[in-house]
Amino acid sequence: MKEKFLYLFLDVFTLAVPLLRSFESKIAYYKSFLSLLKAIALTGLFFIAWDVAFTVYGVWGFNDRYLVGLSIFHLPIEEWLFFIVVPFSCIFIYRVLNFFLGDTQNRLFQQQIPAFLVWFPLGVAVLNYQRVYTLSTFLLLGLFMGWHIYINKTEWMGNFIRAYALILIPFLLVNSVLTGSWIDEPIVWYNDAHHLGKRIGTIPMEDAFYGLLLILMNLSFYEFFESKRKKDLSRT
Repeated sequence: MKEKFLYLFLDVFTLAVPLLRSFESKIAYYKSFLSLLKAIALTGLFFIAWDVAFTVYGVWGFNDRYLVGLSIFHLPIEEWLFFIVVPFSCIFIYRVLNFFLGDTQNRLFQQQIPAFLVWFPLGVAVLNYQRVYTLSTFLLLGLFMGWHIYINKTEWMGNFIRAYALILIPFLLVNSVLTGSWIDEPIVWYNDAHHLGKRIGTIPMEDAFYGLLLILMNLSFYEFFESKRKKDLSRT
Protein backbone atom coordinates (compact mmCIF):
# COMPACT_ATOMS: atom_id res chain seq x y z
CA MET A 1 0.00 0.00 0.00
CA LYS A 2 2.83 2.40 0.84
CA GLU A 3 4.22 2.16 -2.70
CA LYS A 4 1.13 4.01 -3.99
CA PHE A 5 2.54 7.13 -2.34
CA LEU A 6 5.98 6.90 -3.96
CA TYR A 7 5.51 9.56 -6.65
CA LEU A 8 3.80 11.82 -4.09
CA PHE A 9 6.74 11.30 -1.74
CA LEU A 10 9.16 12.34 -4.49
CA ASP A 11 7.18 15.56 -4.96
CA VAL A 12 7.30 16.29 -1.23
CA PHE A 13 11.00 15.38 -1.07
CA THR A 14 11.74 17.81 -3.93
CA LEU A 15 9.87 20.64 -2.24
CA ALA A 16 10.79 20.14 1.42
CA VAL A 17 14.19 21.82 1.87
CA PRO A 18 13.64 24.80 -0.47
CA LEU A 19 10.28 25.53 1.16
CA LEU A 20 11.70 25.36 4.68
CA ARG A 21 14.62 27.62 3.75
CA SER A 22 12.51 30.11 1.81
CA PHE A 23 11.89 32.29 4.85
CA GLU A 24 15.49 32.82 5.87
CA SER A 25 16.30 36.51 5.92
CA LYS A 26 19.41 36.27 3.73
CA ILE A 27 17.74 34.66 0.72
CA ALA A 28 14.21 35.93 1.44
CA TYR A 29 12.81 33.73 -1.31
CA TYR A 30 9.31 34.26 0.09
CA LYS A 31 9.34 37.88 -1.02
CA SER A 32 9.24 36.76 -4.64
CA PHE A 33 6.47 34.16 -4.20
CA LEU A 34 3.96 36.18 -6.24
CA SER A 35 6.37 36.42 -9.17
CA LEU A 36 7.08 32.71 -8.79
CA LEU A 37 3.38 31.82 -8.70
CA LYS A 38 2.74 33.74 -11.92
CA ALA A 39 5.72 32.09 -13.62
CA ILE A 40 4.68 28.59 -12.55
CA ALA A 41 1.09 29.17 -13.65
CA LEU A 42 2.00 30.47 -17.12
CA THR A 43 4.63 27.81 -17.77
CA GLY A 44 2.39 25.13 -16.33
CA LEU A 45 -0.37 25.92 -18.82
CA PHE A 46 1.99 25.08 -21.66
CA PHE A 47 3.68 22.04 -20.14
CA ILE A 48 0.51 20.46 -18.79
CA ALA A 49 -1.16 20.78 -22.20
CA TRP A 50 1.94 19.14 -23.71
CA ASP A 51 1.87 16.43 -21.03
CA VAL A 52 -1.82 15.68 -21.53
CA ALA A 53 -1.41 15.44 -25.30
CA PHE A 54 1.56 13.07 -25.06
CA THR A 55 -0.18 10.94 -22.45
CA VAL A 56 -3.26 10.56 -24.64
CA TYR A 57 -1.08 9.88 -27.68
CA GLY A 58 0.89 7.22 -25.80
CA VAL A 59 4.30 8.89 -25.89
CA TRP A 60 4.51 8.27 -22.15
CA GLY A 61 2.26 7.11 -19.36
CA PHE A 62 2.01 6.45 -15.63
CA ASN A 63 2.07 3.31 -13.52
CA ASP A 64 -0.98 3.11 -11.22
CA ARG A 65 1.02 0.96 -8.82
CA TYR A 66 2.85 4.06 -7.56
CA LEU A 67 0.02 6.61 -7.70
CA VAL A 68 -2.60 7.61 -5.13
CA GLY A 69 -5.27 7.28 -7.82
CA LEU A 70 -6.51 10.85 -8.37
CA SER A 71 -6.25 12.11 -11.98
CA ILE A 72 -7.23 15.32 -13.75
CA PHE A 73 -7.31 15.44 -17.57
CA HIS A 74 -5.52 12.08 -17.84
CA LEU A 75 -2.69 13.20 -15.55
CA PRO A 76 -2.21 11.90 -12.00
CA ILE A 77 -2.27 14.56 -9.32
CA GLU A 78 1.41 13.82 -8.64
CA GLU A 79 2.26 14.95 -12.17
CA TRP A 80 0.40 18.22 -11.65
CA LEU A 81 2.40 18.76 -8.47
CA PHE A 82 5.60 18.03 -10.38
CA PHE A 83 5.13 21.22 -12.40
CA ILE A 84 4.86 23.21 -9.18
CA VAL A 85 7.50 21.72 -6.90
CA VAL A 86 10.26 21.31 -9.49
CA PRO A 87 10.27 24.98 -10.65
CA PHE A 88 9.89 26.15 -7.05
CA SER A 89 12.94 24.18 -5.94
CA CYS A 90 15.08 24.87 -9.02
CA ILE A 91 14.58 28.63 -8.92
CA PHE A 92 15.42 28.49 -5.21
CA ILE A 93 18.77 26.92 -6.13
CA TYR A 94 19.26 29.65 -8.76
CA ARG A 95 18.56 32.35 -6.16
CA VAL A 96 20.90 30.81 -3.59
CA LEU A 97 23.79 30.56 -6.05
CA ASN A 98 23.26 34.15 -7.18
CA PHE A 99 23.28 35.33 -3.57
CA PHE A 100 26.45 33.54 -2.51
CA LEU A 101 28.43 33.58 -5.78
CA GLY A 102 27.15 36.68 -7.56
CA ASP A 103 26.93 36.85 -11.35
CA THR A 104 29.15 34.35 -13.11
CA GLN A 105 31.95 35.65 -15.29
CA ASN A 106 32.64 32.21 -16.71
CA ARG A 107 32.70 32.41 -20.52
CA LEU A 108 31.74 28.74 -20.77
CA PHE A 109 28.48 29.39 -18.91
CA GLN A 110 27.79 32.79 -20.46
CA GLN A 111 28.51 32.09 -24.12
CA GLN A 112 29.72 28.65 -25.15
CA ILE A 113 27.15 26.37 -23.49
CA PRO A 114 24.19 28.65 -24.38
CA ALA A 115 25.29 28.70 -28.03
CA PHE A 116 25.66 24.92 -27.97
CA LEU A 117 22.14 24.68 -26.55
CA VAL A 118 20.82 26.51 -29.58
CA TRP A 119 22.45 24.64 -32.43
CA PHE A 120 22.80 21.14 -30.99
CA PRO A 121 19.09 20.78 -30.16
CA LEU A 122 18.05 22.18 -33.53
CA GLY A 123 20.33 19.69 -35.27
CA VAL A 124 18.97 16.78 -33.25
CA ALA A 125 15.40 17.88 -33.99
CA VAL A 126 16.01 18.03 -37.74
CA LEU A 127 17.65 14.61 -37.80
CA ASN A 128 14.92 13.00 -35.68
CA TYR A 129 11.72 14.59 -36.96
CA GLN A 130 9.96 11.21 -36.85
CA ARG A 131 10.39 10.85 -33.07
CA VAL A 132 7.80 13.11 -31.50
CA TYR A 133 9.34 13.47 -28.02
CA THR A 134 12.78 14.12 -29.45
CA LEU A 135 11.50 16.54 -32.09
CA SER A 136 9.30 18.60 -29.80
CA THR A 137 11.78 18.84 -26.92
CA PHE A 138 14.87 19.71 -28.94
CA LEU A 139 13.10 22.02 -31.39
CA LEU A 140 11.40 24.05 -28.66
CA LEU A 141 14.58 24.24 -26.59
CA GLY A 142 16.70 25.34 -29.55
CA LEU A 143 14.23 28.03 -30.59
CA PHE A 144 13.66 29.33 -27.07
CA MET A 145 17.35 29.37 -26.25
CA GLY A 146 18.05 31.07 -29.58
CA TRP A 147 15.59 33.83 -28.70
CA HIS A 148 17.34 34.35 -25.37
CA ILE A 149 20.84 34.40 -26.82
CA TYR A 150 20.49 36.16 -30.16
CA ILE A 151 17.39 38.33 -29.82
CA ASN A 152 16.75 39.12 -26.16
CA LYS A 153 20.47 38.87 -25.24
CA THR A 154 19.51 37.68 -21.77
CA GLU A 155 21.98 38.87 -19.15
CA TRP A 156 21.28 36.15 -16.56
CA MET A 157 21.83 33.20 -18.92
CA GLY A 158 25.22 32.36 -17.42
CA ASN A 159 23.70 32.26 -13.96
CA PHE A 160 20.99 29.92 -15.22
CA ILE A 161 23.48 27.51 -16.83
CA ARG A 162 25.52 27.47 -13.62
CA ALA A 163 22.40 26.70 -11.60
CA TYR A 164 21.21 23.98 -13.98
CA ALA A 165 24.59 22.26 -13.76
CA LEU A 166 23.91 21.87 -10.02
CA ILE A 167 20.21 21.09 -10.51
CA LEU A 168 21.20 18.07 -12.62
CA ILE A 169 22.35 16.27 -9.45
CA PRO A 170 18.92 16.07 -7.73
CA PHE A 171 17.32 15.76 -11.17
CA LEU A 172 19.23 12.54 -11.87
CA LEU A 173 18.37 11.19 -8.44
CA VAL A 174 14.61 11.87 -8.57
CA ASN A 175 14.18 11.08 -12.26
CA SER A 176 16.06 7.82 -11.86
CA VAL A 177 13.39 6.66 -9.43
CA LEU A 178 10.60 7.92 -11.69
CA THR A 179 11.99 5.93 -14.61
CA GLY A 180 12.46 2.70 -12.67
CA SER A 181 15.82 2.70 -10.89
CA TRP A 182 15.82 0.84 -7.54
CA ILE A 183 12.13 -0.14 -7.88
CA ASP A 184 10.34 -3.02 -9.61
CA GLU A 185 8.70 -0.97 -12.38
CA PRO A 186 8.98 2.60 -13.68
CA ILE A 187 6.57 5.19 -12.30
CA VAL A 188 6.67 6.97 -15.67
CA TRP A 189 7.09 4.80 -18.77
CA TYR A 190 8.13 5.93 -22.25
CA ASN A 191 7.20 4.59 -25.67
CA ASP A 192 10.56 3.76 -27.29
CA ALA A 193 9.22 4.64 -30.74
CA HIS A 194 9.08 8.33 -29.80
CA HIS A 195 12.54 9.01 -28.38
CA LEU A 196 16.18 8.37 -29.28
CA GLY A 197 16.61 5.32 -27.07
CA LYS A 198 19.67 6.85 -25.43
CA ARG A 199 19.45 6.73 -21.64
CA ILE A 200 21.34 8.04 -18.63
CA GLY A 201 20.84 4.94 -16.52
CA THR A 202 17.08 4.52 -16.82
CA ILE A 203 16.42 8.15 -17.84
CA PRO A 204 15.72 8.97 -21.51
CA MET A 205 18.30 11.51 -22.68
CA GLU A 206 15.49 13.85 -23.77
CA ASP A 207 14.43 14.32 -20.14
CA ALA A 208 17.54 16.35 -19.31
CA PHE A 209 16.72 18.81 -22.12
CA TYR A 210 13.00 18.76 -21.32
CA GLY A 211 13.90 19.70 -17.75
CA LEU A 212 16.19 22.47 -18.97
CA LEU A 213 13.39 23.92 -21.10
CA LEU A 214 10.92 23.66 -18.20
CA ILE A 215 13.17 25.55 -15.80
CA LEU A 216 14.29 28.08 -18.40
CA MET A 217 10.71 28.99 -19.24
CA ASN A 218 9.77 29.30 -15.58
CA LEU A 219 12.83 31.42 -14.91
CA SER A 220 12.12 33.66 -17.90
CA PHE A 221 8.69 34.56 -16.54
CA TYR A 222 10.04 34.76 -12.99
CA GLU A 223 12.79 37.22 -13.91
CA PHE A 224 10.31 39.31 -15.90
CA PHE A 225 7.85 39.57 -13.01
CA GLU A 226 10.63 40.09 -10.45
CA SER A 227 12.11 42.91 -12.50
CA LYS A 228 8.71 44.54 -12.68
CA ARG A 229 8.14 44.07 -8.95
CA LYS A 230 11.47 45.65 -8.04
CA LYS A 231 10.82 48.62 -10.33
CA ASP A 232 7.45 49.15 -8.69
CA LEU A 233 9.08 49.01 -5.24
CA SER A 234 11.72 51.55 -6.25
CA ARG A 235 9.00 54.03 -7.19
CA THR A 236 7.32 53.84 -3.79
